[in-house]
Amino acid sequence: MAANSLDRLTISFNVDSNYKALQLGFLEGANPGAYKRLLSIATLNAARTMVKPMRAEAPVGKTTKTPGRLRKSVTARRARFNTPAAVVGPRAGRSRDGGSGGAWYRWFVTSGISGVRQTKNGPKAVKAVPGNPFVTRVSKNETHQKTAMEAMAKTVESFFNNGAFRATILKFKRR
Repeated sequence: MAANSLDRLTISFNVDSNYKALQLGFLEGANPGAYKRLLSIATLNAARTMVKPMRAEAPVGKTTKTPGRLRKSVTARRARFNTPAAVVGPRAGRSRDGGSGGAWYRWFVTSGISGVRQTKNGPKAVKAVPGNPFVTRVSKNETHQKTAMEAMAKTVESFFNNGAFRATILKFKRR
């Protein structure tokens, strides 16, 4: 008997975009720790995409011993609260004398200085300086937000496609 097309049954299906959401949902329900780790890494990768444009927008002052300290202090790190989340902005630094990087004066630049300062001898009038909110300006830019969301989606996508990355997420344990 000759084999023809009626002797075989072929089953095929197409996976749509909702399938990845379903897999993420199963991961969240089955292993909430791994789901949280995946989202923490994804948000940190998204935040890292904003570091370079934020550094480019940061002003460079001429009054400090090392010009560009504010620009160099812009970094991305994990958030302490409401995780998974990440924070992008200038680091504080340790001292005013140079020390190990950071910009102790970051709030003066981003928020500005009002016309009155409180000193040991009482209030003192100083020249008001307007703020330069470069952090807010960069974070609200839609092209930078889009780039960050693409980085986050790429990290989640690599969880599904890269076996080594998936194994790292699923087997990770804190000590």
